[in-house]
Amino acid sequence: MHSIAGQISRFTQKEASELFKRVYAIARNVAFNLLVAPQQKSFGRVLLVTPRQIGNASQRNKLRRRAKAIFYEEKLFERGHDCILIFKKGATNMSFDQFKQYIIEAFDKLPLEKE
Repeated sequence: MHSIAGQISRFTQKEASELFKRVYAIARNVAFNLLVAPQQKSFGRVLLVTPRQIGNASQRNKLRRRAKAIFYEEKLFERGHDCILIFKKGATNMSFDQFKQYIIEAFDKLPLEKE
């Protein structure tokens, strides 16, 4: 399981561009837009997009760390989807628990899939 932790947010350039062609939106809120597509590997992955308008580098890194931790701890990689999480400015003002609740609510809209 630890091998998945280091790979849940790794995409090659080709994989990322293919993912952008296949995704559809499932959640839009003040913190992020969540786009999903069926997984291509044996586990789901998350591509994190943090625009520079969100804050300084440390704030953007904090958001990415939080998202990866939630994705791993809640075992969202087992849901059968590759995801693109596009952050918005509202995410910087949220507590970890609020942010986690938004992500879990978004994933609960998805049907459970395993390929």
